[in-house]
Amino acid sequence: MTSTIVHQKAARKPPESNPNTTKIGVVSEERLQNILSEEEGANLEILEKFEEKCPVSVDESSRITSSVIAEARKLKAETGRATYRKIHYSEGELTQSDLTEPPSPANPHPFDPSDLPPVHSHSLVPFVNHSPLLRFFVDIGVDLSEIENTNPNIGRHILRLQMEDVLPKIELLQKEIGFENEAIGTYLTRNPFFLLQDVADMQTRLNYLEMKKFSKEERRKIVDGYRYWLNCNVQLIDSRLGWLQKQFGLTAKLTRQVIVKEPRIIMFGTGPLERLVQMFTKELSFSSEQLKKLVVDDPRLFMMDSKLISKTYKYVRDVMRINNETIVEHPLILRCSFSAIKSRHDFLQRLGRAHYQLSGKKEGKYDVSDVADAKYPIGKVELVDLEHFLHPTDAGFAMMAAKTYTVAYDRFLRNS
Repeated sequence: MTSTIVHQKAARKPPESNPNTTKIGVVSEERLQNILSEEEGANLEILEKFEEKCPVSVDESSRITSSVIAEARKLKAETGRATYRKIHYSEGELTQSDLTEPPSPANPHPFDPSDLPPVHSHSLVPFVNHSPLLRFFVDIGVDLSEIENTNPNIGRHILRLQMEDVLPKIELLQKEIGFENEAIGTYLTRNPFFLLQDVADMQTRLNYLEMKKFSKEERRKIVDGYRYWLNCNVQLIDSRLGWLQKQFGLTAKLTRQVIVKEPRIIMFGTGPLERLVQMFTKELSFSSEQLKKLVVDDPRLFMMDSKLISKTYKYVRDVMRINNETIVEHPLILRCSFSAIKSRHDFLQRLGRAHYQLSGKKEGKYDVSDVADAKYPIGKVELVDLEHFLHPTDAGFAMMAAKTYTVAYDRFLRNS
C-alpha cells in the first residue's frame, strides 16, 4: 500500500449507519450452541397435556366398515382427493326443496362435499377457509407456514383449538405482559406452544417474575426475548436463576439486569454455562471479578461455543497482545467473527497502526516498546482504541481506527 494511504489526515466523523454498509461479522445465532435443552422436553409435555385435555372421541356406532375404508383409500391414492359415498335421495327428501333458495332445515339441499374441509392434509393452509380461528390467526399476523416448518407436529393440535380457548391467552399477552397488537402474531409464530397451555399456569410464571421485582416492561422484554420462557415451570426457572446468581456472585439487582439484557442465557441449562466458567477461569486465567463483569456487561458471551471463544482469545492475546483487563472492558471482541478481527488487525499492521490502548495493569510480557520500531518510535506510537477497532461498520473502523478511507480497506479485503 502506498504511503498516501498510510499517512492520511485526521479522520473525519464516521458516516451515519447505512443498511447497505458492510458491518463487522458477529457470530450468528445459527452458530450458537445447539444443545438439546430441557425446554424441548417442556414443549413435548405441553403437547401431551393438551392431548389428554382434548381427546379425540369416536362414536363406535358410526364406524365405517373396513371394506369401505379400503375402497376410499384406493380412490384417494388414485385421485389425490378424499371420496364420499354417493347418497341416494329415494325417499322424497328433496321433493319440497327449492334449490334456488339458500339451504335450511325446511329447505334441504343435496349433500355437496366441495364445501367441506379436507379430511387429510400435511398443511394447515387448506383448512383456513373452513376455520374462523385460523382466519383470526392470519388476521393478527401469525405465519402458519413458519409454524409448520419449525414445529411439524403442532398443526393438528392447533386445529382442535376453539376461539373461546384462545381469546383469554391473547388477553394475557395484551394486558398482563404488555404486547402491542402488532407483536402478538410474531410471538405466536415463534412460540405456538403458548396456545396449548393453561392460562393459570402461565399467569403463575408471570407472578413469579413480578415477585422477583421485574417491572412490567422488563417482563415483556423477557417473554419476547426468550420465547419459551412461559413454557418452563417456575421450579426450573428458579433453580437456574439461583445457580446464576450464586456462580457469578451477583446481587438480586445484577441478576435482574443480566436476565433482562439476555433472557436466553439460561435456555441451555447450567451445564454449558458451567463449562464456560471453567474455561474462563482455568484456561484463560480470568478472575472471579472479571468473570462477574463479563456476564453483567455481555451475558450473550456465555451462549457462545467454547471452541470459538478459545480460538478468538488466543489470537487476541498472543497476536494482538491485548491483556485480560482490556478484554473485560471490551467483551464484544470475543464474540466477533474471527476472520473479521484478523482482517482488521492485518490491515492495521500494514499501516503500522497495530498498537492498542490497554486497560488496567499490564499482565503479559508484551509492551508498546515491543512493537515500536525506528519508523514509529515509542513516543510517537498512536494507540488504537478498541471501541474504534470494533466499530460495527467497516467505514467507521477505517476512518476512526485506521485513519484512512473506506476504499483503502475495501481494496485490502479484496486483495487479501
